[in-house]
Amino acid sequence: MSRYFLTVLLLCSGVAVADEIKLSPRHVAVTGTSISRVQPDTVVWQINIRRANRELAKAQSECDDAVKKVLALQTELKLKPEDIQTGYMSIQKIYDHDATGNQTSFRHFMVDRHVTLRQRDISRFDTILAKLIAAEDVEVGYSLESSELTSIRTKTRLDAVKAARTKAAEMTELLGAKLGRVLRIAEPQEFHGMPMMANTFRGAAKAESDDGSGTFAPGTIEIKVSIDVAFEIE
Repeated sequence: MSRYFLTVLLLCSGVAVADEIKLSPRHVAVTGTSISRVQPDTVVWQINIRRANRELAKAQSECDDAVKKVLALQTELKLKPEDIQTGYMSIQKIYDHDATGNQTSFRHFMVDRHVTLRQRDISRFDTILAKLIAAEDVEVGYSLESSELTSIRTKTRLDAVKAARTKAAEMTELLGAKLGRVLRIAEPQEFHGMPMMANTFRGAAKAESDDGSGTFAPGTIEIKVSIDVAFEIE
C-alpha cells in the first residue's frame, strides 16, 4: 500500500515539475487595454406594476388591468410586437409587525407584474416616458443599448491585443531583446451590460407633444476591453 502511495506522489511531482518547466522560460507579461465609445440607439424600458389588496383576486385583477393599459400603448408608442414582453408575476403576503419586529396581523396581498419595452427611436425618449407614467401608477426605469455593440466590442478587443504586443515589444527592445512566441493570452471576465440609469419615475405626468424636441441627452456608452498576454523573450 505504501509503495502505491509513493508511486502516486512521484507521478504527481513529475507532472508539477513538467508544468513548471513549461511556464518557466524568460517571458514578459503585459496587459493591453482599449476603450471605444458608441452612441446608444435603443432604450430598454423596465416597467414595474404593483397592486395591493386584502383579496388576492382583486389585487391580481387590478394588476392585470394596469398591464393591459401599458400594452395598449403599443400603437401609440410605435412599437413592434416583438419589442414588448411581459415578465414575471410575484405574489406576497404582507404582514404588520410590532415594535420589536415580530410579525402580527395580515395586512394585504402584494402582486407585482413586469413589462419590458424596447424603444428603437431614441429621439422620442421624453414623449414615451411621459406617456408611460401617465398611463398608470407604475415604476419606470430604463437602460441604454446599441445595436453595434457586438461588432465594436470585437474591434476593441483586437485593438487591445495590438496594444499589448506594442507594449511588450517596446519594453523588450529597450533591454536589447526581442519578443518570441506567445505563451498565454486571456481576456479577464468583466461585466459588459449597459449601465442601468439610477432614475426611477413614478406617478402621473402630462404627455409632451411628439415633435422630436426633448431634454434627454444619452451621451455615449463606453466599451473597455483588457487583454492579458505573455510572450517568450528571445
